[in-house]
Amino acid sequence: MQRLPSQLVQSIVDMPGKFIDIAMADPLSAVLILIGAALVGAASLVFGYLSLGAAASLVIRPGSGRSPPREAK
Repeated sequence: MQRLPSQLVQSIVDMPGKFIDIAMADPLSAVLILIGAALVGAASLVFGYLSLGAAASLVIRPGSGRSPPREAK
C-alpha cells in the first residue's frame, strides 16, 4: 500500500514527458492534445467563475435572496 502514493507521484512527474512524446509523433496528435487541453481549461475556468461568484454572493449579500411568494387569499 505504501507504493501506491509513490507510483502516483511518479506518474504525475512522468506525464508531461509522455504528452510531449505523443504530440511529437504526429501533427494530428498535437492538434488533438491542444484541443483537449483547451476544452478542459475552458470548462475549468467557467466552473471556477461560477463557483467564485456563488461564494462571493454569499459573503457580500448573505440575506439578499428572493423571498417566498405571498399566499393568495
